[in-house]
Amino acid sequence: MSPPPTAATAVAELPTTTVTAVSLFAFIAPAESIASSFGVRSERGVVLIKIEDSSGSCGWGEVWAGMPASGALHRFNLLREFAAPALVGTTFQNVQRAVAQLHRVFLPIVRLAGERGPVAQILGGIDTALWDLQARRLGLPLYRVLGGTQARMRCYASGLAPDTSPARLDILRQAGFMAFKFKAGFDDAKTIPLLLRQQRGLHPTESIMLDANCGWDLAAAKRALAQLEDGDFTWIEEPLGPERPAAEWQALKAMTRLPVAAGENLAAADEFAEAMSWLDIIQPDVAKWGGVSGVHEVGLRAVASNKQFCPHSFGTHIAAIASAHVLAAAGGAFLELDVNHNPLRSTSAYGGWISNGFLSLPESPGLGFEVDLHGIETYCRASCAVRDKT
Repeated sequence: MSPPPTAATAVAELPTTTVTAVSLFAFIAPAESIASSFGVRSERGVVLIKIEDSSGSCGWGEVWAGMPASGALHRFNLLREFAAPALVGTTFQNVQRAVAQLHRVFLPIVRLAGERGPVAQILGGIDTALWDLQARRLGLPLYRVLGGTQARMRCYASGLAPDTSPARLDILRQAGFMAFKFKAGFDDAKTIPLLLRQQRGLHPTESIMLDANCGWDLAAAKRALAQLEDGDFTWIEEPLGPERPAAEWQALKAMTRLPVAAGENLAAADEFAEAMSWLDIIQPDVAKWGGVSGVHEVGLRAVASNKQFCPHSFGTHIAAIASAHVLAAAGGAFLELDVNHNPLRSTSAYGGWISNGFLSLPESPGLGFEVDLHGIETYCRASCAVRDKT
């Protein structure tokens, strides 16, 4: 695992502060089933991190634990045993340096246990929490601390089944959405005709994306894209797995006019740099790798390379709105908002921010909302607080 990125420079001088407490919460909740190329899941899992400092301020971060949902408990245990004790009592100003110190703490876990993914997710969640904390200390929305000036961005409703009903789409339209992403990459004989029908049924001002969730090999992807080629799709996401060689991605890119998107399953800055040679849309995820620091850096590089920057998010409102702040700071195309049933996500935190296909961030400090765990405490499987005893 490569060290954490070293970008995301703040426009204002960040305060020096001491971490006095780290609170951890692992949640697992039953949810309506979602069918994807990798199977059907009916649970949602997540770990939330609250970091408090000597001024009495706090910041929140999210650690991805999407599959299996029980992975939330594993990540919670790694946080409790390694990260929280190392973080409490730390005095820091620069977020990336603080996270880099934790990266060194986790090196034995990466090397001996092969825990590259969970460790990257944990560090990403901590990075986001520290940025939220620092922005709250400054009394500024996070996107402004990162140098952003434009708080309004396009957004889309994500995670839709190929057979989503017109009535369901109308409900999403009433909620302010004008772009929709549908699942692909499984049962092509049945779903491809449904996806083409969905595309034809949208209004002229609306957009449609497809997400194959790595469900095809190269041959299957070529067959599917040949059938989808005439559709007006904004992009096709993860037609191949991130482990497939560059030659396969380049061959696929050469045979389709459809823009190709990916990035949620990449986990190093050099992986993103290489993939930019064949991707049109770059999609890092703050809860899976890099946190605010890493995703902001990738976003800046993507925009500078004339690529579309569309951060991935498929968890709770904490990661979704952290992604929105990074998008506002780096500049980009679309914000992803999961609209599937998830008892752990509070859409009330941002639902009123969406109108006519756009989300507008408020000027409140940090992420822009207060996190209330009361409504989801019944789903909490583990929690702890590590405090400074000095």
